[in-house]
Amino acid sequence: MSKILFITEKTSFISEGIINHLKAQNFEVITVKPDVTAISNHLKETSSENAGGDPVDAEVAALLSQESMGDSAGDDPTEKPLRTDFPRILILYLQNEENLMVEVLGYIRDQVEDKGIRFFVIGTQDEIETVIGKSASYVAHAYVRPVDLQELLKQLQKESEAVEKLKDFKTILIVDDDPTVLRSMKSLLATNYKIYVANSGMNAITILAKSHVDLILLDFEMPVINGPKVLEMIRSDPASANIPVMFLTAKGDKRSIMEVLRFKPEKYLLKTMMPKEILDSINDFFIMHAKA
Repeated sequence: MSKILFITEKTSFISEGIINHLKAQNFEVITVKPDVTAISNHLKETSSENAGGDPVDAEVAALLSQESMGDSAGDDPTEKPLRTDFPRILILYLQNEENLMVEVLGYIRDQVEDKGIRFFVIGTQDEIETVIGKSASYVAHAYVRPVDLQELLKQLQKESEAVEKLKDFKTILIVDDDPTVLRSMKSLLATNYKIYVANSGMNAITILAKSHVDLILLDFEMPVINGPKVLEMIRSDPASANIPVMFLTAKGDKRSIMEVLRFKPEKYLLKTMMPKEILDSINDFFIMHAKA
């Protein structure tokens, strides 16, 4: 059953009808006000339940650095188990909220980018243009009232199926101390692959101890524990020794590339490559391995 977070200032006869219709189609609908704290309580990956008790399962280490990339996030993931059952579809139902807080939409935009959440908006044409604007890349679909419920359900079913398919995707761990690189790489790859991120070598090792990974994209030049040292740690553990590793490097000169290749990675990717080149390289890697 897919979860939907239905965001509205107040319920009305029409919004209640939409909610009931969604529930009748086996969606779990949670209603919440357009408030950052209220929304974030449902989207947090950290759960206070069983904290420090049951061990973290294979999904638990996903997106360790997501809430505070570049900070100390994920230093001890066993303290606060992560949850992956948070709503991945958000519906904002507008009712004349002309002064809807900018921070709410900013927060939602970040969730769309960070967690791959799908964001729907329902309202009059004027409400949508006033609150959201005529175009916003983080809005998956905008529906003008009165809503065609069949069309809405059709799209929600498609989005729900896409979320379920993530379970079958190949899994890539991206390791980089630069939050901008983590965000851009995750955004590039999340459509085709299940993505974990780590902002340090130790975070990466923690994730690998808890989660299945099909490929590691490892920053070559990291502070404290650099890429080669992390690779050494990965290869020294029988559980992770055979996971393919590609180095990410910002230096494309011959001397730097020779230094990278000395550690015998699966291959290396320049951070200056065009996004399509990076995606094609990774796609080709999995295609070749599927044939092997």
